[in-house]
Amino acid sequence: MKILYIMSSFNIYGGTPKKTLDLMKYFQKDSSLYVYGDSYKEFKPLFQNTGASVYEGGYGRNIFRHVNSLLKIIDKDKIEIVQTQFAMGEVLGYFIKLFRPQIKLVLAFVGPFEPSGIKKSIASQIYKKADCFVFISNYVKNEKLKQFPMLKTKTTEVIYNGTENRKKTHDEYPRLKHVSLYSTSGLVEWKNINVLVDTMRILKEKGHMNIYLYVAGDGPERENLEEKIKRYSLDEHVFLLGYQKNIGALLEQADIYVHPAYAEGFGIAVAEAMMAEKPTIVANAGALPELVENGKSGFVIDPFDANAWSEAILKLIKDKKMANKFGKNARKRAQTEFSIDKYILNYHNLYTSLMEKK
Repeated sequence: MKILYIMSSFNIYGGTPKKTLDLMKYFQKDSSLYVYGDSYKEFKPLFQNTGASVYEGGYGRNIFRHVNSLLKIIDKDKIEIVQTQFAMGEVLGYFIKLFRPQIKLVLAFVGPFEPSGIKKSIASQIYKKADCFVFISNYVKNEKLKQFPMLKTKTTEVIYNGTENRKKTHDEYPRLKHVSLYSTSGLVEWKNINVLVDTMRILKEKGHMNIYLYVAGDGPERENLEEKIKRYSLDEHVFLLGYQKNIGALLEQADIYVHPAYAEGFGIAVAEAMMAEKPTIVANAGALPELVENGKSGFVIDPFDANAWSEAILKLIKDKKMANKFGKNARKRAQTEFSIDKYILNYHNLYTSLMEKK
């Protein structure tokens, strides 16, 4: 089978490019990639090294030029399956299906958010053309079925993201102080890093001056968070590290992984922390309760209750035996449910079943 993946950029800091790269490593010359954006080109060689054919659009929002290029690629590479996601990718997939109806179109939902107004009407028309829908969690599936009841009659599949133990890549990286709380997170509102800053304020007020928070990631909320950190006089206890390549080194040093997002579609960073054998504390929201078993591989608590977060953190710090047990259980669960091997096998089976429906 020949598969074409459509993405917005080569940005491996994002979950979708990273997952696509894993699939391309497996399918190699049987896969092709089309990137319609023009950012993060420094990561392009990673995709080329898989042996797949890699193409760039570079046409901005000009849908018809993208479609023209895509149709040529489909014919040249004898593509049988096209997989894409997000609004722009869905539109491109719709036109591909319109002009090449024999193509199997797979639309992947990577988040729970509902399009509004005309965008939702357009999406409804696009979804009529798709052959299969993939959800990265049961949470996302349930949200999308509520938004688009028509999907209940379509072929759907829940495929959890896959990850591996993020190893240290080099020796230059931020050194974490003991006791360290760590999170890999974009600095956007729904990632809810605000509650971690509030939690650190509570811990400081209780006299716990040896606890430090590190967040790897960036985004539009950075300025607001920096202002809050300064206002609470937490400059020496909360560190916004920006984007970091050496996530493995940071996870290796961390004592506890924390993830308070209240609308997480999956949480690949959480799965990575579990794979690294870290006790985790996550929000009781979105898909996170599907990853972490409360009281077994971590704590699952109210995303907005800073007092609950501080209590959970102190429990793990004070009870090393519990923390170690949570970490070991987390790793076992990640290896069983969220491995790259299982992720690839699920996609291989899905593609095979689609081709059998010819």
